Amino acid sequence: MAALHRQAALQMAAHPQGKLEGLVFARPDGEPLRPQWVLDQLRKRSAELDLPKIGLHDIRHTAASIMIAAGIPLAVVSKTLRHSNLAITVDLYGHLLKESADDAVKALAAALDQADAHQRNGSRQDGPTVRLAA
Repeated sequence: MAALHRQAALQMAAHPQGKLEGLVFARPDGEPLRPQWVLDQLRKRSAELDLPKIGLHDIRHTAASIMIAAGIPLAVVSKTLRHSNLAITVDLYGHLLKESADDAVKALAAALDQADAHQRNGSRQDGPTVRLAA
């Protein structure tokens, strides 16, 4: 990983005005990395570290899942993944949105339960008061 950080730093230093052009990660001749070389390096490093065998698509799916879990708007995730339209992203990752929605409902229920307990105990809570219908 340090080699990647070093390569990125070298590329950014070559363009101090922030006008990055071309590739951040490239071969010494400036040409793009070959996908097969990247995959070979991934497999080699994974084996050296005794990590499970994963592919580039696995990393792509992981990145998408992390973005969605972090609350990044789906349109931004879609654009980052370079999907041709939002429907592709929804088809592939829509189930993660349901999980996020389920988590949001659980968090809301917990907050309402806490507010109800405070109200029943007559204790005052910090922040806005939540009134529950009986």
